[in-house]
Amino acid sequence: MVVFLCYTSSCIAQNFDFNSKCKSAYQDIISMKSKSAKSTLDAERTEHSKNLIPIYLENYIDFLELFCTENKSRYQFLLQNESTRITALQKGDKNSPYFLFTQAEIYIQWAVIKLKFGDYVSAILDIRKANNLLETNAEKFKDFKPNKKSQAMLQCLFGSIPDSYKWGGSLLGLNGSIEEGIKTLSTLIENNSTDFIYKDETLVIYSMIQFHLNNKPEEAWNILKKNNYPVSGNALSYYITGYIGTYGGHSAEALRILTEMPRTSTVYQSMPIVDFLIGLCKMYALDKTANVHFDIFLKNTKSENYKKAVQQKLAWLALLNSGAEAYKTAIAKVKDIGVEIIDADKQAMKEANSNQVPDIKLLKLRLLCDGGNYDKAKLILQTIRDDDYVDTKKKLEYLYRKARYLHLTKDISNALSAYQVVINQGKDKPYYYAANAALQMAYIYEEKNNKTEAIKYYNLCLSMKDHEYVNSLSQKAKAGLNRLD
Repeated sequence: MVVFLCYTSSCIAQNFDFNSKCKSAYQDIISMKSKSAKSTLDAERTEHSKNLIPIYLENYIDFLELFCTENKSRYQFLLQNESTRITALQKGDKNSPYFLFTQAEIYIQWAVIKLKFGDYVSAILDIRKANNLLETNAEKFKDFKPNKKSQAMLQCLFGSIPDSYKWGGSLLGLNGSIEEGIKTLSTLIENNSTDFIYKDETLVIYSMIQFHLNNKPEEAWNILKKNNYPVSGNALSYYITGYIGTYGGHSAEALRILTEMPRTSTVYQSMPIVDFLIGLCKMYALDKTANVHFDIFLKNTKSENYKKAVQQKLAWLALLNSGAEAYKTAIAKVKDIGVEIIDADKQAMKEANSNQVPDIKLLKLRLLCDGGNYDKAKLILQTIRDDDYVDTKKKLEYLYRKARYLHLTKDISNALSAYQVVINQGKDKPYYYAANAALQMAYIYEEKNNKTEAIKYYNLCLSMKDHEYVNSLSQKAKAGLNRLD
């Protein structure tokens, strides 16, 4: 009898028990408290050795580390965990809604990281596997809310894959609607049920998709504020709110949020990117101390991305604070650090090779508008006459900055006319001004529900490829066309 009981016990499938310990660890993970989460998961593994939820949650820790640090050597080291964890989860209880769901989550998280590190083909394959698992799980457990969260995210994620790899998704049957994905996420956020542990995660996904793919920065900002973000003790909520505030025209509030963000190294995951964002917010206000935070970022970052862009910003600050010679010394350093993968670094390199010193008034106008400091931007704009610039690039930049100011201050009719002037004068020039003017016009027409004109200008943006932001602007234009399809 003893032998029989031991044999029976050893054959019991490992289970998926999202118990109180696992829920506590999950909350720590999404608060960026990885050390505390690991401790809790170790205790759970000791107490319930057959519970597979800790394996699933450990992947979150890897995901957030790699997403926040972009450390390539750590990526290469941790990548083996994907297959190891999938194999372990496949030994679980097949009758649990978490059996297929947890495997799909592993694939999705690694797909996002692979996209970040440029492993596009592998990412597409992971997305396909995740999609199949989630579809099967949805058929078996129709009311399982976590499944809906991940399916909605996948519907939106495919739009982030570059054109040259879209064939892979088409051949593998991947498709989706950003609009439908957003609707599902919104429903899950509004649901007040206490049994949905993923509400904060869903809110983060929703806000980032609204910001990056749906061109609704105010919607992203407002949904976070509506849900009382940032949440005390949750570093991720501070980061997401600060990030969207920084790039969405709320830099003053974003600066306060990022400065107050909990960052004790013994408690929270390291996030060098926060220093970069603080530097941006200060620079947008023309604060001379912004360089301190950019220097901290360069010292602590494990990523090669953004180094050239940050050095470019240090050069801008040198120009504003000390003049042209200081700028030339600083901009020359762009050539010696980082890599040229993301558009911001490519643009920094292009400026470093141009041997042209930016116009101080136009630079101030750009920074103030980017940060939402429109009253100060207006004062700068009032000091510039239309015939002040003879140089083609500076003339075009002035026209573009003026159009952006009009747009950002809701003078839509004049903004459309000003953007059209930029397009007419810049469509054949190797600068991004005309392409972004076309994109902004498309946004305006989409907002006005003028589908014909919106499609026209999205396609015009896509047709202009000889500029430094071709990848990011094209992605936004394609996302716009997908919304209108």
